[in-house]
Amino acid sequence: MKKCETETMVTETITLILYLAGNVAEHTAFEKLSKCLKAKRTIERNLYKDTGNVRYSCENKTVEISKGPDGKNYIVKIVE
Repeated sequence: MKKCETETMVTETITLILYLAGNVAEHTAFEKLSKCLKAKRTIERNLYKDTGNVRYSCENKTVEISKGPDGKNYIVKIVE
């Protein structure tokens, strides 16, 4: 069985971050701040309206990315 090596790259990107009780729970990268803010507004309108410990934030972060099995780039971890 061959071990598949994945290349990772560190870059700076606009990241939509979901904070649950002050801790990072999820994160998604966006190319433009406007797209991140649009996604944030949509989520806040449709989900988690009455939850006080959930917060979404669009932030410029340094992240480590890697290609997934589908060929798309995914955030592996937030470096900064």
